[in-house]
Amino acid sequence: MEGKILELVNSREFQSLADCYGKRTVFETLKVQRKENRHSAFIAWWLDPNAGHGLNDAPLKLLMRLIATKDMGRYIFNSDVYAKVIAGNYKVEVLDGVEVEKCVNGDKKNRIDVWAVLKMTFETADEPLELIYPLAIVNRMYSKKGDRKTVGYWNTICSHLTEYPQESSGKGVGIILSPSGVLPQSNCFTPITCRELLVYVIEPLAQIVTGEQRSFVDSYILSLGCNLDESERQYNVLAISEDEIEQLKALYGAYKDVFDKIFVAAFPENKVRGIVGKKRVEELSFTEEEMAMLYELWAAHEKLFKLIAYQAYERKKKKLDKLFNPNNRDTNKYIVRHRGTEIFPNKRLSKSMAALAIFMAYLEENPQSGMDALRNAFPCEKLNQYYHGRYYNELFYPSQPDNIDEGGYEILSYTAGKHIDKAARAEWDFYMDDLLLPIENGNGYAMCVKMWKKRDFDSLKRWVNTKYKFIDVQECF
Repeated sequence: MEGKILELVNSREFQSLADCYGKRTVFETLKVQRKENRHSAFIAWWLDPNAGHGLNDAPLKLLMRLIATKDMGRYIFNSDVYAKVIAGNYKVEVLDGVEVEKCVNGDKKNRIDVWAVLKMTFETADEPLELIYPLAIVNRMYSKKGDRKTVGYWNTICSHLTEYPQESSGKGVGIILSPSGVLPQSNCFTPITCRELLVYVIEPLAQIVTGEQRSFVDSYILSLGCNLDESERQYNVLAISEDEIEQLKALYGAYKDVFDKIFVAAFPENKVRGIVGKKRVEELSFTEEEMAMLYELWAAHEKLFKLIAYQAYERKKKKLDKLFNPNNRDTNKYIVRHRGTEIFPNKRLSKSMAALAIFMAYLEENPQSGMDALRNAFPCEKLNQYYHGRYYNELFYPSQPDNIDEGGYEILSYTAGKHIDKAARAEWDFYMDDLLLPIENGNGYAMCVKMWKKRDFDSLKRWVNTKYKFIDVQECF
């Protein structure tokens, strides 16, 4: 297993993707990567021929081409101009600029996310044909709520057209943008997915943008692919490019066993069985040492592994969304204090290190405690279901066990229905060296287990809050 993991993390494909998704985007730094009005602002900037991207009307023409290909009934563009729109053989300008959050009929609570009035000029055999096309984009990044407003929005578009002479009036262009292509109540609006916008309107021109604007565009594209801000309710992947999808799938295919094991190690088995498959989960086997490695690997590359999961188990998106809900996994950091003094000053602790700090705080209050007293103070059967009955019956063991096998494994005994000897490599299962617990006023030392799942750590926090008021455990959000 170690060899496969090393081969995976050293591969060029893994390193490239890990570097890409390990970066914090501008939108993530500002905590706005899933704010609909920020997406609207980017889209408005991208479509504005006078914006600083230097692309002139190219993005707008790509959007109109996409609309034309989806407008199979030729409702928006008649046969005279349809071919010209597909080919890009026309001129387009925006009258009065691209507007964000346009109020509808003076109602500040009723706004069109992106609004523009386009004047499109088509060369004909006789004289140039100029037509007006009001454009309204309704941004629905998350839910279908509010799509009924498209009826009112369409009335706004139609009323705007009456301001122009009939011979110069084109048709209204209504777009509802969402990750999955939700259907609006008004069938005059065309549903477009975030991925269609990415693939057909943004990516073809992204490589042309230069300077600081290029970094901004790249950051936006990356923000569509992952949503890992713990304050958000769902991990919702809005759009990933075709090239990235192929890379993610290829990486999963080359290291399928490793990825499946990582996924099973990172989450409770009963929650991933419906995603990976019951039979597949039963086929996978790994030692406790390997599980610790796989768990840490997931933690180190969580963004990338979640994107791979969406591609590897693409038919299980709803279950993945539910599994990746922040409420299902505690990724917060902690501070542990003994009577107001931090055990590890100025450090934010993982669940495992916070558990160790709790035990240290207890021993500072009760330095005379021996092994039995420490075990009674924190009983494994009540606090850590991950270990109890599977690996060990206790959370604490002597730092110098009597039995060490020739492979360096320390033999620890526990009872699970019957007496069993369990070999455990202390460097994986227990905190050692400078993280040993001093017992009996420093005359002895104990090592404690490392692995604390969310459910078990929550039990430990409740136990401490009830029994040991001199210990304070604070969550850092």
